[in-house]
Amino acid sequence: MINFITKKPITAIIAFCIISRLIIVLLYQNITIFPDSSGYIELAERIAGFNLKDYDGTRSPGYPTLIALAGNSLIITIALQFIIGIINAIYQYKTLRLLNFTTKTSVTLTVTFNCLLHVIFYETNILTESLTLFFVTLVFYYTIKGINTEQKLKNSITLSLLIGFLVLIKPFYIFLPFLIYGFYTLKNFRFSNIINIRMTLLILPLVSFLGWSYVNKVNTGYFVSTTFWGINIAQNCVYFAEKCPEEYKEIGDAYADYRERIIAADKDVAMTIWFARPELMHITQLSYLPDFSAKLSEYSKATIKKNPLDYTKQVFVSWRDFWDTAIYWNYKKFKVPHANKGLVLIWYIQSFILYLIKVLFVLLIPYHLIQFLRKKEINAVVLITTVIFAASLLQAMATYGTNSRFSYPFEFLMMVTILLTFRKKLKLT
Repeated sequence: MINFITKKPITAIIAFCIISRLIIVLLYQNITIFPDSSGYIELAERIAGFNLKDYDGTRSPGYPTLIALAGNSLIITIALQFIIGIINAIYQYKTLRLLNFTTKTSVTLTVTFNCLLHVIFYETNILTESLTLFFVTLVFYYTIKGINTEQKLKNSITLSLLIGFLVLIKPFYIFLPFLIYGFYTLKNFRFSNIINIRMTLLILPLVSFLGWSYVNKVNTGYFVSTTFWGINIAQNCVYFAEKCPEEYKEIGDAYADYRERIIAADKDVAMTIWFARPELMHITQLSYLPDFSAKLSEYSKATIKKNPLDYTKQVFVSWRDFWDTAIYWNYKKFKVPHANKGLVLIWYIQSFILYLIKVLFVLLIPYHLIQFLRKKEINAVVLITTVIFAASLLQAMATYGTNSRFSYPFEFLMMVTILLTFRKKLKLT
């Protein structure tokens, strides 16, 4: 087996990924639909019909394009996500080899990550996470490859294409090209070199972000990447909702009242604004979602400005939750009886180990940043650490909700960073 893995590592990875997914398919036999799913399906139907007229702008077109390419068939979409998951595993392996890990170590880590249950179950969901993970993996593969490449223009164009589509999947990632450009520019830095060929990687991400925002402007009157923006910001006000300016008192009081009810019912307090939405729309007399979201944006900004300390505390809570782990499945709908009980036990063990990995990664952040300041060296560890830390902070500042979904695309990279940190002691190269 070891000889086979060493001689044909990619074949071994593909075989493992196919077998593991077939096992889950046989046990589960279900496509998981969540509240978010309907928005993606609706936009996919519009994309397939080439009709974006009067679209309310709640979703961006990256993931719905995949559904549209599947002929709006959810079964085919899931099949495509399985294929994407296998290709993603190959590029994870290639990333490790690029970082000079041994073939055995690279295959082991790739297989380990792809046997985590939430990785496979995300591929059975109509959610963005599997596609996001795939593009994040590709972006980092080509970013790491580009650190020492002489083909800067080719590498920058490739990254521009990849990040451009990633931004269409999740506009949140618009920060990524600027950060990567900054790292490339810092390597062998000279003031005369601030404007350089690497700026080309900014083009398509900006076109994607601004282009879709313009589509929303035409359809809704608001130049935003998603018309959920105001509602998302309002989630960060949940614990100080009533401490708002007088002009928003009716909104704040109703929001706070719902918060207390949600807490008493032992439900997810981060989702309070969504439970309160019908009543708040009645209070504001705004039945059109983009108008309502814009009103909540005004309320949120004014409330945050008035309560900077409360907002800071909330950002910390949101940042802490970024490092959580979660699995998205329908626990009660397994076709094979009692399979869910065995798998949930496996997941408890896996999630605990994954959480420890995340804690270790967080503890290593100050060390890596100090090392960078001391040595002024641009390498994969510094790049990955900085991007993930920046993503955790930006996400925490923007919204409070299902935070573990934001950290999921970076989990493999967290493992890679830890192994890079200790690989000399572990003799992994």
